[in-house]
Amino acid sequence: MRIKKNFAVVLHVIFLFTVVAGISIMYLHSQIGAGIGWISDNRYEDSDAFQQQFQSDINHILKYAAYRDVFESDGSLDLSKQMFSVSRGDSPEVIYTLEEVLRYAKSQGFYLNENFEVVNDTFIYDNASTARDQYVNWRAYDPNATLKEPGDAYTSLLDLCREVLNCLSEYYTVHYRMLVNPSNFYFQIVYQDEDQTEPDAIFSNTGNMTLDEIKNLGRYCYLTSDSIFIETNLGEIPQNITVSMENNNLYDADSYYIIAAVDTTYSAPDVYADQADGYQTLRSHFLEGLAALLVGILGCIVTLYYLILVSGYKTEERVNPYLHGFDIITTESCIAMTALSTMFALFLGEKIIYRLIHLLVVEAEWDYAERITRALIIYGCCMTGAFSLLRRYKSRQLWENSIIHHVTQNIETYFANGTFSKRLACLYGGFISVQVLALSLIGLCLRFWQSPAAKVITILLAGGLIAVDYLAFHRLYLSSTQEDRIADAISMIASGDTGYQMDLDGLSGKELGLGKMINSIGTGLEQALKEQLKSERMKTDLITNVSHDIKTPLTSIISYVDLLKRENLPGEKVQEYLKILDQKSQRLKNLTEDLVEVSKASSGNLKLDMTTINFVEMIWQTNGEFEEKFETRHLELVSNLPDESILIRADGRRLWRVLENLYNNTFKYAMEHSRVYTDIAKVDNMVYFTIKNVSENPLNFQADELTERFVRGDVSRATEGSGLGLSIAKSLTKLQKGTFEIMIDGDLFKVRVGFPVVEKVEKVEKTEK
Repeated sequence: MRIKKNFAVVLHVIFLFTVVAGISIMYLHSQIGAGIGWISDNRYEDSDAFQQQFQSDINHILKYAAYRDVFESDGSLDLSKQMFSVSRGDSPEVIYTLEEVLRYAKSQGFYLNENFEVVNDTFIYDNASTARDQYVNWRAYDPNATLKEPGDAYTSLLDLCREVLNCLSEYYTVHYRMLVNPSNFYFQIVYQDEDQTEPDAIFSNTGNMTLDEIKNLGRYCYLTSDSIFIETNLGEIPQNITVSMENNNLYDADSYYIIAAVDTTYSAPDVYADQADGYQTLRSHFLEGLAALLVGILGCIVTLYYLILVSGYKTEERVNPYLHGFDIITTESCIAMTALSTMFALFLGEKIIYRLIHLLVVEAEWDYAERITRALIIYGCCMTGAFSLLRRYKSRQLWENSIIHHVTQNIETYFANGTFSKRLACLYGGFISVQVLALSLIGLCLRFWQSPAAKVITILLAGGLIAVDYLAFHRLYLSSTQEDRIADAISMIASGDTGYQMDLDGLSGKELGLGKMINSIGTGLEQALKEQLKSERMKTDLITNVSHDIKTPLTSIISYVDLLKRENLPGEKVQEYLKILDQKSQRLKNLTEDLVEVSKASSGNLKLDMTTINFVEMIWQTNGEFEEKFETRHLELVSNLPDESILIRADGRRLWRVLENLYNNTFKYAMEHSRVYTDIAKVDNMVYFTIKNVSENPLNFQADELTERFVRGDVSRATEGSGLGLSIAKSLTKLQKGTFEIMIDGDLFKVRVGFPVVEKVEKVEKTEK
């Protein structure tokens, strides 16, 4: 494994130097600032370099057209040509010829070199020649000169000679490159009056070539005075052509044209041919450098990924990389030592390696070589620190062996049992202190920003400040997350899930204690509810079993009482006793049936036969059933019922039991010689039936108590009843998805029962189905 790792390191270094080599080749063989898009130009004439050379030659031939007649006579250079006229004070006018200008300029060290550039070798000027005391009467090379300031008419003789040399340089550049020697650049400039057959002036190196032949050479530009548009097949239109052609029209010709073209076969050995060959070589070298760069980057990524994977070995329990001595120090110390070693390596590079670079590399490439060396030093030092951090991470020592972790553990130990407000105040105070200290140090470093050490310290402080801000946010986030989990647990228990147990993983400090207490509360509630349900189930079973056991002998008693009544036994006392036995047995039978009914209703064991019922019609029927019974206690039944039908979904038999219990309750406890009110009201999609009366006995208890089992409104229990009627009515109503409410206002007793309304259309559809 170690051999493979070392081999991967060697490969990584090789690929790294491949990247450097690729960048160097691209840097040395590219058009700096043009980006990578320039290599997509297939031909030299499509490149910016061709466009720039063409624009430069256009400028040269336009200046040549302006200066040719200044320096030539009969097609050859004439040294006797007059260049300018000057005068000084009251002295007479002095005219200088081209020969005199060249001699004087040479005496001052100025001349044209082999590239027709104006140079000076001596840098020793005659003080008299540099004084601006010469009044210029005229310049042959600038006949249309205009003076912007009065002082512009005065200059020195040396400056005038240099102006002539500059004009002569432009003349010789075109004369030598494009007229005397073969050239791929062809041009033709013609000025001509309309009434003349011969042109006033012609400047050309095309010989007898026609305009079409010139255009067919390759890339061209053609401008005529008859059009404001420039005809060209170049990527960009050359500049200053129109203005220069107008300014050079010294002959006041009626028309003119200029055509310039480049033979893109590059048959002549000139600057275009050289640049075309260099362009192709440049592209090939740039592509080679780009390929080397891509291969190097890919190789670096692959070898780096492999080194990351094999930086440790796996066991059954955890990953244990080969930790070195450098990996034992704390994480923050590792980062600090990496930064310091990087700074020291950069210092050594500046004092030693840069000096070697200056001996081995040409001066023009010093800056590039130094930047590459600096990047390699930073990369090597940072990768060493990064792999140390990676080994720590895989061995789970990155956080555990950090100073921040130790400090955090100590702080948590100190404040684990503190109040939430105390912990928050301490955390906020520490956060503010770190912020103020770090910002103060950064401000101090900014005052000495020119120092490299200040820059490094500022970067480290900024990084540390960001880390502290993140840790503070992370701590608050974790605390908020734990509080949210506690709130969710309380909400789950409050909503009825008493068996809910929190996952205590991730909780710490006081939150962990709260989580354990919440789990204890949930466990206790769950146990209490189980005991309560068990007790309720036992009560229900007891009622059911006792009712069943009573029902069998009670049936025999009722049967024998009935037989005795049929025997017509003599004696009034006997008949009275039989009547009492019959009443009490029937009451006991009703009580037994109520017990069974309430047991089934509370446990939900009743089977309902839900149908669509006309609620209004059922109330009318119930009123009819109890009207005579109410009259026995002088109770007047007053009903306020709608004329239209109102349909509900209910079990007819169970609904009748609900209404029967309500009417019987009213019959038993309503005040005699009073009124009983019943009404039906429809509210939104609900229908409510209300029955109310004035109680005969004081209602000195809460309304909810009346629906409890065996609770009666007659505290003296003088009336017959089991105390289960309202409880049964409420349970049966709830089973049928209805609402059941009892309201007490003084001695006014009111019960309201509600059911969802079923629309008639829905009834018809269900019937059809």
